[in-house]
Amino acid sequence: MPIVFESGAGNDGTVWKEVMALINQRITAPLIAYDRAGFGKSGIDTIQINITNEVKNLEDALHRLNFNDEYFFVAHSLGGNYAMKFISNDPDKVKGAVFIDVVSPSFMDEQRATYTKNLFIDSLEQIKKESLGFYHLVLNYENTSEVMRSVSASIQTPMTVIASGLTPFDGNDRTRFLTSLKKFADEKKNRIYILAEHAEHHVFYDEPKLVADEIVKLYNRVNKEK
Repeated sequence: MPIVFESGAGNDGTVWKEVMALINQRITAPLIAYDRAGFGKSGIDTIQINITNEVKNLEDALHRLNFNDEYFFVAHSLGGNYAMKFISNDPDKVKGAVFIDVVSPSFMDEQRATYTKNLFIDSLEQIKKESLGFYHLVLNYENTSEVMRSVSASIQTPMTVIASGLTPFDGNDRTRFLTSLKKFADEKKNRIYILAEHAEHHVFYDEPKLVADEIVKLYNRVNKEK
């Protein structure tokens, strides 16, 4: 069963190197980190770019690698949207997931998604010159969030949710982000919530051993149960 890593907004697959190395010392699972369209070494179809097609592209890539039957996901931040969409497409095939400081549905409501997109509106032309991937991520942000909200309630996958104590937000927004993420974790009995109090948003940079330990722990458990 492969472990598939979904990076956050603006990141490519290289962010997972340290955690993957730690995991590789303990289990023999295939570890798959990839660059979403427009990031790292991946090209981008600017006509048909959206979360639904991106998840379909990931499914196709995994099938080409002869991984067809079961998966385990690790997702960070906005990567949680893509992981949830993937799970909703094939719920029985995803046996477990570790979500790290993901964007939760009650935090990223319709109003917040529009607000987040508008933060970048005045810089769009410059963003387009620097990163086509991030440019289209901004343009599609409301749709990406809407898809996440529409599928999140259906997710039944065993999950560990790791939150950072030092989220990318301040003040009331930080409180709301953490409260919403805890609410998401508490919605299902097969979810475990962990707060990494002194870690920033990329928890796996500040607490790589903690993240690797939780991935290995859940991976081994769901492997025994299947």
